[in-house]
Amino acid sequence: MEVGMKRTLVSVAVGMAFAAPAAYADVTLSGSINVGPAVIKSNDGSTNKANSIAATGGIAQQGLTRTGINNNYSNITIGSMEDLGGGLKLDFAFQIIAPVASNSPTVGGNNGNNITVNRNSHIGLVGDSWGGVWVGNNEHLYERYLYTVDPLDGAAGLGGNLQIMGSPGYGQVFDAFNGNVGPSAEFYRRTDQSIWYDSPNWGGFTFGAYTSLSSAKTSSTGVVAGTDPRVWGLGAKYTGPTIPVQVWAAYERHKDLFGLDAITLGAGGGVSGATSSKDDAFQIGIGYTVGDIFVFGTFERLKYRQDGLAGPAISQYRRNAFDIGLKWNIPTGYVGVQYIQAQNGKCDNADGSACSASDTGAKMIAAGYYHTLSKQTQAYIMASYTNNDDLQYFGVAGGTGVPTNLGSNVYGVTVGLKHSF
Repeated sequence: MEVGMKRTLVSVAVGMAFAAPAAYADVTLSGSINVGPAVIKSNDGSTNKANSIAATGGIAQQGLTRTGINNNYSNITIGSMEDLGGGLKLDFAFQIIAPVASNSPTVGGNNGNNITVNRNSHIGLVGDSWGGVWVGNNEHLYERYLYTVDPLDGAAGLGGNLQIMGSPGYGQVFDAFNGNVGPSAEFYRRTDQSIWYDSPNWGGFTFGAYTSLSSAKTSSTGVVAGTDPRVWGLGAKYTGPTIPVQVWAAYERHKDLFGLDAITLGAGGGVSGATSSKDDAFQIGIGYTVGDIFVFGTFERLKYRQDGLAGPAISQYRRNAFDIGLKWNIPTGYVGVQYIQAQNGKCDNADGSACSASDTGAKMIAAGYYHTLSKQTQAYIMASYTNNDDLQYFGVAGGTGVPTNLGSNVYGVTVGLKHSF
């Protein structure tokens, strides 16, 4: 048999092997490409300011301006939903980042941690009457409640509520840690090694719960002895089927993720040496639709606690924040505006001595316009301005940021195209 014929037969055999599964399952390809240039500017930081968490020097860190291409949440998803009969379905999805703006397989976050190629990927069983259970890697209810009401395309990046909500500041913007190890202070996060349940819609009422597993647990003689990093949470939401109102609440707990260490590291400090930690987040929100306008408000409280410390070491930090905004649908697209304020934090020392978290608040205003070009494509412009107190730094998201600069005000504007398929 000639070599050319052998190669042809091998090619046909390989093609048939890969084509055969298509006869047994419907596979869908979907995703979103959301990319555009951005300009980010920070001004000079604070001079000679200090509290118990951070201190600035006699010469302020100089501000700068950066430009770049924001990749935002660009992704490709391979999915399949198979009807197993009796009202039961199998749901599978594998979602990966589409790094349009980079030749790297990963996209770096502002906190220096890579958001890996794998995004929201899962497999699970879904029942018509009882909801669904999945395992995999996912953005869970706490984050989903925040970005589904965001008037600037959810967690797209610049201008989105992930720049302050779910974050203690200090340069922390979104977490996607492999194995759920710390230090990690973000509640706007993607969590792997997870199991979760989402209910069906019962007259406008839905709820869910989730937990990660003990994949990063350490032994009592390990380097970080006796820790068991976990993430769990729950939430509920009501969307009126006849009255245009939404009400929601969510709670999330991080165990042994040492969020307070992430805060102090972002403020220029170090790791405390705590033996365990418990960090909590709670949000409650309400939204109302009036004609073509959706208005909403969200309140959030974050609390970070670490054990095993002595002396004047910070053992607890907490902060409140609120977000108000609106989304106005117009014939050519929509306009979004929001205002977010993080209030001054409060802290406690392990020995009960005085602890100051002064000058740790921030205010952000953001606005954007999305212009509809087709059912699948939009052009947009978004801008945000963040005013940080002297000993705080909330930055920007979306892939083009500036270094942590305590006390710096941050400006950003981006234009781009979003194509969904």
